[in-house]
Amino acid sequence: MKKAHSNAMIVFVFIILGFFITIQLRNMKEDYSFVSLKTMSDLQNQVNKERAEIDNILQLIEINNNRLSEYNRVSQEGGSIIEVLHAEINELKMISGYTDLEGEGIIVRLSDSEREMYEWEDNPNDLLIHEEDVLTVVNQLKFAGAEAISINGQRVMSNTGIKCAGPTITINNYTYGQPFVIKAIGDTATLEAAIKSPDSYAFILKEVYGLVVESQVSPRVRIPKYQGNFAMKYINLKEGE
Repeated sequence: MKKAHSNAMIVFVFIILGFFITIQLRNMKEDYSFVSLKTMSDLQNQVNKERAEIDNILQLIEINNNRLSEYNRVSQEGGSIIEVLHAEINELKMISGYTDLEGEGIIVRLSDSEREMYEWEDNPNDLLIHEEDVLTVVNQLKFAGAEAISINGQRVMSNTGIKCAGPTITINNYTYGQPFVIKAIGDTATLEAAIKSPDSYAFILKEVYGLVVESQVSPRVRIPKYQGNFAMKYINLKEGE
């Protein structure tokens, strides 16, 4: 009886041991590795980045192919490729701000309020034009599609800073007093709406704070070229391009 019981225990132990060995072998054959959501997101971002770079390369290829086609056309027609290159240089100058421009647009004049403070007002600065006012109006004109902007004859570039110093503002290291004249070239209807619409910043300056805001559209707005030095000290081309 004891021997039968011992044999049964041995069989039971071997069954349990076989069960665990089977599970272990199955885990070794199958891959149950866990992929986190962050890993999936990182991989997707990498894929999107590679696709964006591919799209940029395809655009560059298309631009260069168009240039080659233009050069071939001019050459076949007996023209001068030098003239084409000059035209491209002039276009780059126009985009970069190194040439005088003219086109339809809007002229905006900003200056301090001419009224006295009301009894309930306690901050005289609310009646003065500040650099943030000029900058905000310029930004709204940019959002409205302005292709070129100047302030008191100074071309607005990507590195243009506007600093307030008492009743004057400094633009491109040049200091000007009032009125601050902003000129913008673009669609006149859209630019005018950016100044005169009830939710525009210029409208609030005029109607709420009583500042002087005058604007007029013109078929011939002239904007001078940038007079400063736009040297790059820290920017380098990305390797491989």
